[in-house]
Amino acid sequence: MCRYYSGVVSMFILTMLSLASCESDVKLEIPSGGGQLVVFSFLCADSTMKVHLSKSVSHSSVDDFERVYDGYVIVKLNGMELDSVAFPFDKTYLELPSVAVRQGDRFEIEGGTLSGLRAEGHTRIPYAPQLIGVDSITETITDNIPSVNYEVEFADPRDEANYYQLVITSEVRDADNKIKEFYNVNFFKDDELFYIRDQEGSLLGGIDFLGSFSDYIITEERYRIKVRVPSFYLATPGENERRIVRFHLLSLSEDYYKYLRSRVVAEYSYDLPIVDPIKIHSNIIGGLGLVGGMTFASDSVVYIGNGYN
Repeated sequence: MCRYYSGVVSMFILTMLSLASCESDVKLEIPSGGGQLVVFSFLCADSTMKVHLSKSVSHSSVDDFERVYDGYVIVKLNGMELDSVAFPFDKTYLELPSVAVRQGDRFEIEGGTLSGLRAEGHTRIPYAPQLIGVDSITETITDNIPSVNYEVEFADPRDEANYYQLVITSEVRDADNKIKEFYNVNFFKDDELFYIRDQEGSLLGGIDFLGSFSDYIITEERYRIKVRVPSFYLATPGENERRIVRFHLLSLSEDYYKYLRSRVVAEYSYDLPIVDPIKIHSNIIGGLGLVGGMTFASDSVVYIGNGYN
């Protein structure tokens, strides 16, 4: 038995950081005994396609899985079969570098076994968000924590519902452009975009949904998100160094957005005396898991140390 979820929610975030340095009520309810196919694929434009295939183990864990030894994966792009390959039983992911993932494309991924199990999911790759710019506004101290207020402006298409995630990183590079420090910034999410909707956290309160939000309250074509970054992440770089604070705006498919938020609620709820099980969003027909799409855009603010050229 293996552990699958050691950071599925953060997996894509970490991928984006390295690159940059529909409404469905199907939920994850694993029946007693497990044995269902589990399919995961987080598709990002211009990145290598990866697919996870396994079997669920028990009703009490969404983290454990059993390897599949007779599995296969079929990939369809915009309704046409693109590839059909055996799943490597000794690996967690099947990588398909020959499959081009592009904005606007619709992917269908089927996983199955020679013994007759079959599950499938689909997604459309969203278009990259239009990140207009980042402004440093003021310095402030709240609850004895010094921080800097930033506004992140982006354009929001009004012809459909959109789902996003804001990720901020801070890194220090030397004169040779080598990274000396790197932080995934835990920033203050004061903007009303980040407020909890639809009782997602009514039993818990104050949940950090990892910077994810929808455009539910946005009424104009442009919006400026207000965030506070603790000064710890903004310390003056040393001699011949520079600090780069990157603002990554991710555009998420609706199913990935719902999965991420339900997974966060589940993580917060594990140690609470809640009678009803936490339902984790899934869009897999005939199994469990998620096929989701993502794109991103980035902007940065650079702080220069003494002597840096």
